[in-house]
Amino acid sequence: VSSFDLLHAALRKTHPELAREGDKILNEEMLARLVDGARRFQRDHLGRRAKSKYWPTLRLPDVLFSDRSSAGPLATAVLAAFRIKQISPWRNFNFDNPKLFDDNISIIKKIEGDLLDRGFLKRPVLYFDSTVEEGLGKPEAARLAKIAQRFGATVVEDYPNKKVTHVVAYDPEEHDAKDV
Repeated sequence: VSSFDLLHAALRKTHPELAREGDKILNEEMLARLVDGARRFQRDHLGRRAKSKYWPTLRLPDVLFSDRSSAGPLATAVLAAFRIKQISPWRNFNFDNPKLFDDNISIIKKIEGDLLDRGFLKRPVLYFDSTVEEGLGKPEAARLAKIAQRFGATVVEDYPNKKVTHVVAYDPEEHDAKDV
């Protein structure tokens, strides 16, 4: 909880809308509960194994929650969560209440959008090497590209491209292995 002291002070100083929140609404303990609740909610309801109606909403990387600087990704996430809270009828963040599931998804999506806008989160840019189509066939390569796009990735046709973050290639040894 004490690790949130600097973030709490910075948020109150630099954002007047948060400074108006009372100490019972915005304090170090509340920030710790907000971060812990958002992490648990994502772990339980989002990601690869999620069975939510909001699939494919991705989990935010945990590393974003560890930077407690006043201009870092956690500060951006907290501001996004408070902006949603200000227009909502509920008073406190509650990631455990199933009745607030849709509201919690809205919080996560707002955080994700703000992190993307500020450059703290980047979606992958994929290039599918010709070996993917040769090894798996054109329909399977197209299906994989659609899955990547559904999860927010961009698929490019030209390589080398300075924006490419991941190159997907077919490895026959890996693909044909029995333990994969």
